[in-house]
Amino acid sequence: MLRDFSVLLFSVFLLVSICSVDAARAQGLGISAGANFNSLSDIETSSGEATFDNASGWHLHLWFDLPLGPVAVRPGLRYMRMGELFTDVSFDSGTFDEDGVTTLLEIPIDVRIRMGLPLITPYVLVGPVLRFPANADDEDRLESFSLAGGAGIGVELGLGGIKLYPELKYTFGLTRFTQDSYEIGGVEIVPDEDQRLNAIMLSVGIGL
Repeated sequence: MLRDFSVLLFSVFLLVSICSVDAARAQGLGISAGANFNSLSDIETSSGEATFDNASGWHLHLWFDLPLGPVAVRPGLRYMRMGELFTDVSFDSGTFDEDGVTTLLEIPIDVRIRMGLPLITPYVLVGPVLRFPANADDEDRLESFSLAGGAGIGVELGLGGIKLYPELKYTFGLTRFTQDSYEIGGVEIVPDEDQRLNAIMLSVGIGL
């Protein structure tokens, strides 16, 4: 937990340090938070099929919104608490589990395509997501870097001096998320193909 909190603080410091306060105001500094529902792909191993239960967690996302007409680019840093991804794993030979919460540090680079309407501004999100493990317990299980794609929808709502951004997003793994050999409950797992991570996210953001 202490390590997770340290990673979160470092992420906040890094993002805020990218631009000065005046630049952040001009470009649109924002923060989002919400819930995520995560799933590891089932895999085939030499001993049969391995099935992974879904896990839930939460996320905190700091971002800059860079408007370019009807399109905006939104790079950011996102802390993802993925839940217990490796709990209740079912094999042909039985069920194994291992306690522990997986956490990630993600760098999403979203492109927002906005559709201006009289009262609200709906938009579509799409872009790549860079993923890095943020928990030392997963160093022997997860790749040190993996790539995902992201897509979603949202609505921009103006309320006085701030803007609200309720969003629904989906991220899907593009490259191997777990290593080509790792252990769960003392059992060695050797996937026959790449194992990937997908997530559905519900969030509400505030733009300053």
